[in-house]
Amino acid sequence: MDVDVRIRKTLALAWERCPALRRRMEEAGLALEDIRGEEELARIPVLKKDQLGVLQTQAPPFGGLLAVDVKELARIFVSPGPIFDPQGAVPDYWRRAQALEAAGFGPGDLVVNTFSYHLTPAGFMYDEGLRALGAVVVPTGVGNRELQVEIITKLGITGFVGTPSFLAALLEVAREKGWGPGSFPIRKA
Repeated sequence: MDVDVRIRKTLALAWERCPALRRRMEEAGLALEDIRGEEELARIPVLKKDQLGVLQTQAPPFGGLLAVDVKELARIFVSPGPIFDPQGAVPDYWRRAQALEAAGFGPGDLVVNTFSYHLTPAGFMYDEGLRALGAVVVPTGVGNRELQVEIITKLGITGFVGTPSFLAALLEVAREKGWGPGSFPIRKA
């Protein structure tokens, strides 16, 4: 389906089911018909995180921005604020697979996912993207650097997802344990 057609269909559904989006567009002087495709999307006002928190307080729990029944969601995350982040039920909902593939991840990779799986979406975002590519995920989260280095070396982990500072901390522990840059198994991050 053509991108502009998909945009019009998605926006029509959101216009019908998301009163907060409809109100924001109307306040900006926009009607549904004004957005015909990709070129006009920039005319819709960007919703900032602090505004989302206000909307969710005024119209709990999703601020009038959820276009499906809550029972159709796969997960609901809670970000600081608190802000409720809905996750749809489609595979690789966050579309991380394409970016991870561009970074060199793929089938057969063993990857430690050091993002948290608790309340926030990052752990699941990368987990689903990696699994969509055929990689095997070891969900380690953060902390316990010595154990993580042991896991990485014993399993022959080839990939890492997480924050750069945590990777640096793991590499420091690996150096202390005698693993040099050429012998530590991680090749992708």
